[in-house]
Amino acid sequence: MIQQMKCASKRLLALTHECIPLLACMLVMFQAYLIAPLAQSLAVDFASPLPALGIPVFAIAFSIAAAATAYLKINLTIRKHLLLALASMAVGNYLLSISQAAGFFLLTRALIGFGTGTLLPMAILHCICYTKKPKSLERIVPVVFALATGMTFSPSIGGWLNGIYGWRTLYQCLSILCFLLFVFCFIGKAQKFAPAITPCEKAGKVKTVERTAGFIYGFSFFTGLFHSGVFVWISHYFTVQYRLNEFEIATELFIFGFPGFVVSFLIHRLQMDKKMITVLYATMGLTILGLLLLWGDLSLGLAEGLLAIISIGFGCSQPLFVGLVKFPQGRQTLLSPAAHGTGFLFGGYGVGPLVMMALLSIDMFIGLIFLISTVIALGYISLRVWRKNVILANSVVI
Repeated sequence: MIQQMKCASKRLLALTHECIPLLACMLVMFQAYLIAPLAQSLAVDFASPLPALGIPVFAIAFSIAAAATAYLKINLTIRKHLLLALASMAVGNYLLSISQAAGFFLLTRALIGFGTGTLLPMAILHCICYTKKPKSLERIVPVVFALATGMTFSPSIGGWLNGIYGWRTLYQCLSILCFLLFVFCFIGKAQKFAPAITPCEKAGKVKTVERTAGFIYGFSFFTGLFHSGVFVWISHYFTVQYRLNEFEIATELFIFGFPGFVVSFLIHRLQMDKKMITVLYATMGLTILGLLLLWGDLSLGLAEGLLAIISIGFGCSQPLFVGLVKFPQGRQTLLSPAAHGTGFLFGGYGVGPLVMMALLSIDMFIGLIFLISTVIALGYISLRVWRKNVILANSVVI
């Protein structure tokens, strides 16, 4: 009995160490998009519109740091990358909660991005290279859904709770949570966390893989571009068209994010990842149709229904993260493609809001055309990604 309890305790501890990188990845996205519907509150608190740039500033800094890991190749364990990321979020979120100037707010967001940028590519490699199973797909998908969970729920939670507790209190709570996780990792045994850097392929093979992976990098960038840009457009659309407040905007963002999140999860659970390419253009068309119909004079309920349809259509057309990821065989890995893929994805997250805010300053319909154009570009690239499914079997690209 005692022996069984000891074994169960060891298994629980091992599972905890496996889950911490996932939780850290989720927190990265959670703290990033917490302020998505709060542009008006931030503008009032800081007497400046600059805090609306908080998401792109963070995402671009994260993108630079992630891509830099391909060149720096610092030989650190996943534990040390975790400690750096958790410390950055613990200190950074606290500084955000007490910031009084818009410039200081944006600088802190950038520093958090730089501090957490190396975590994602290392977490991906950690999951891939240290699995006991021959196929890594089952191990990397939790990383993807950890990111998706943070991005799906944080805008809604931020908008719902801001009116009750205030965004500063929310960031303080995040700071405390990150600090507790930091302490847990710090006092934990280092050997529980496997090294993140493993032997890489020869430089020639890396270059071949990355040339072949160009369309996948493009898909990553345009996916980030659409996801981040549509958040800005939805917030603006429902504010102007229906005079909704931030609490209600948070609900609209949930209606957009949750159905697609569930669909993507079910696609993976039902092992339909690679079958979705057969209905790619149908789902892309559904997304575009929903966007076009939103431009009509609709009731709020009908507009929300279209929002859910757009979410489902776009979720069905996302084979990249669950069907197009290539994995290393044995214990070989490619840091460079993982880092570049992460960099392109978050580059899209950063550029999307900037482009959308510029277009909305001209006309809301132009912003809608931009979203439709992005979906068309994704459809074009998606098919070519599948046709170029000759990427080396021992590579990893996101």
